Amino acid sequence: MKLSVDWLNEFTPLSQIPFESVLEKINTSICEIDDVEEYKSHLTSVITVKIKSLEKHPNAEKLQTTIATDGSKDYQIVTAATNVNVGDIVPLALPGTKLDGKEILDSELRGVRSQGMYCSEKELGMALESSGVLIFPKDTSLGISVRKYFLWEDTILTIDNKSITHRPDLWSHFGFARELASQLQIPLHHFPLQAETKWESGNDGLKVETSDHAHAYYVTSIQNVNITTSIPKIKSRLEKCGIRSINNVVDVSNYLLLELGQPTHFFDRSKLQSTSLTVSKSKDGDSFALLDDTSPTLPGNILLIQNGSTPVALAGVMGGKDSAVTDGTKNIVMESAVFKREDVRFTIRKTNIRTESAVRYEKGLDSYTCLPVIKRAVQLLIENGNPNVKVFTPQGFNHTESKRVTIETNLQFLRHKLGKKITLPEVTDILQRLGFEVTSKEESLSVVVPKYRQNYDVTIPEDLVEEIGRTIGYASIRTEALSMAVETPIRNPLRELERRVKNFLALEVGFNEVYNYSFASPTDAKLESNLESISLKIANEMPEEHSILRNSLYPGLIKQAKLNQDRFESVNLFELGRTYHKQGNGPELADEKRWISILSLSKHKPTDLVSIEQEFLKIRETISELFLFLNLPNLVWKKETRNHFHPNASLVVYYDEKEVVELGILHTRFADVYDIKRRVILSKINMEVLAEIWETHGRTSHFNPPSHFPQGQLDLSLLMNESDATESFANLVKTLQIPELESVYVQTIFQGESVGEGKKSVTYRFRLMSYDKTFTQERFKELSDSLVTTAKDNGYTLR
Repeated sequence: MKLSVDWLNEFTPLSQIPFESVLEKINTSICEIDDVEEYKSHLTSVITVKIKSLEKHPNAEKLQTTIATDGSKDYQIVTAATNVNVGDIVPLALPGTKLDGKEILDSELRGVRSQGMYCSEKELGMALESSGVLIFPKDTSLGISVRKYFLWEDTILTIDNKSITHRPDLWSHFGFARELASQLQIPLHHFPLQAETKWESGNDGLKVETSDHAHAYYVTSIQNVNITTSIPKIKSRLEKCGIRSINNVVDVSNYLLLELGQPTHFFDRSKLQSTSLTVSKSKDGDSFALLDDTSPTLPGNILLIQNGSTPVALAGVMGGKDSAVTDGTKNIVMESAVFKREDVRFTIRKTNIRTESAVRYEKGLDSYTCLPVIKRAVQLLIENGNPNVKVFTPQGFNHTESKRVTIETNLQFLRHKLGKKITLPEVTDILQRLGFEVTSKEESLSVVVPKYRQNYDVTIPEDLVEEIGRTIGYASIRTEALSMAVETPIRNPLRELERRVKNFLALEVGFNEVYNYSFASPTDAKLESNLESISLKIANEMPEEHSILRNSLYPGLIKQAKLNQDRFESVNLFELGRTYHKQGNGPELADEKRWISILSLSKHKPTDLVSIEQEFLKIRETISELFLFLNLPNLVWKKETRNHFHPNASLVVYYDEKEVVELGILHTRFADVYDIKRRVILSKINMEVLAEIWETHGRTSHFNPPSHFPQGQLDLSLLMNESDATESFANLVKTLQIPELESVYVQTIFQGESVGEGKKSVTYRFRLMSYDKTFTQERFKELSDSLVTTAKDNGYTLR
């Protein structure tokens, strides 16, 4: 937002205070300043001069030699302009002036000295194109800078908008001046909201239908307007704040926006089809032409201004083109309203139209200015070339006219929150300077919030603490160490477990941790189809890709993998995060679940199934090692189908008959949805269930003293169908309760022509350990025969 210091001075005498002190106070007590700029300072050396003589250049047909005077000094200027004559008053850029990045020099043109350059509107930055030198009116004073002539001698402050999003009262020159006056303890001597005007009797046929879609809505009929250009004061102030001057009626609306922060709108009365206006909501598919020459198709529930049954404006955002003020307008209807900020934000989000009016409405304005701003508008219309207007009594409603916010607090609370001793008179003085009404009894205070601060801004006692703190200056509050007992923190098993798992994945196996937003799209919600029905939609929804709270961590990891699949050969990621599920706590609340999800992107072509299977087994082994790292050795792997996994690569880990982990290869239909070119191995760990198991079993010692005898091992290869689970035979062996059997796992899986189509060769490795004697060949043969017999008896084929 841009602020004119000259304009601010109209309301409060900032010129009486050193400018650096003003800037310091703004930065420390009000908001952040992004930039301070002297407006068009490069034009200071462009002055008004009068052409005394004009002759043809002796050495060039298309040039002329002129003598111009600033009233006290003559200048010889060579020009190619054809629209200048003796007696014209024109702008002269003196040597040293920089225009369009080029410096004007005292030089010779074809042998004749030229002491500057006459300027066009384009060269002065007043137009994109111009046909000749700018000619001033005959009564223009000579020798003055064009900055002074066009009222451009001003300093412009660029305010950081983010620092005042909570302060709608500061989004105007009067509001900002009012705040500065209170902070600098200087008077405020001009009150535009106190303007007076006389209404013509009657409503000139206009009527407003009461609606709950606006806090307040007023219109008034204004006759006998004359469309022309604005006076220099209004025109220059708009331009200095970045708004293009249009005409003397539209400019008044924009001027009010910058002066008072209250948006208004003018309709051409002759273009309105009805005498009735109302605030309503759009139907899906509605459309009408806007001032920016677009005709967007609107979704339902967009706030509209309707003239009869015809929409004439996006309420609070932009007016319609068909009812706009034009050069032929004679009678107008002025609108002054305050809409609900939620409705305006919804319109901005759905239409992607963001205007200066919408920016102010979305902050949450109060309706108390609606009628006073109409009076100020009439005053400005008269001042800006419409002395004969007739203004009829405003029609409309104000639902929040009686709103009043009172905050009860006490001096002890304020001192405690500030961390500084402050007296009752100091508190009262500060709040009263800021516009609050204060009633005190002993150390208790009853504070009435000013109307321009009561909507969303100052509503609780803590807000008063902020007002006092920023006014006295936070730097004046002494920094003190916290006074608190040193106590042993309460142990949090879940956090402790999370740190251990993250350390294992990051430091032991080299995975990279990532963070993703908790927002997801409807497409993301369908990945784990069993969770789609309990997805939680965001009420104040963002764009569609962020319209749902995530029910799975997988989509975020997959999107990260997509971004990196062409950059790195190895992509191994994990994320610790929450998912949200609409279940268990009624329709308004959601359950939160905490997971660690793992993703590994295959290094091989999608058709290289053997290599991919080995990668899958490696991730399975990593998860088994994680459980051993957590001192949980008794995990059980089972094959279970998951909709989002390939049916032949989907496993689940159980511990104490509780499902803890799932592991699988992403189904190709989802790989196509997310445009993943390589196979994706995914896993997720339910941290809450794992924490419960870890607390119960993780502290149990599973240590076995090392044997004095050497370890042995046996390998057994079986021929199976391609779709058979490898875990079945391993579980079968465990039921034999072989005393020397320490572990059994799949060593290799082989597929090829030698084993036949649709078949696979699975090699199991059995680790054997004896604690009382050395293995003999007889015992090895006995165990080997037992394993072979078990395999044959259960239908397995040896290879």
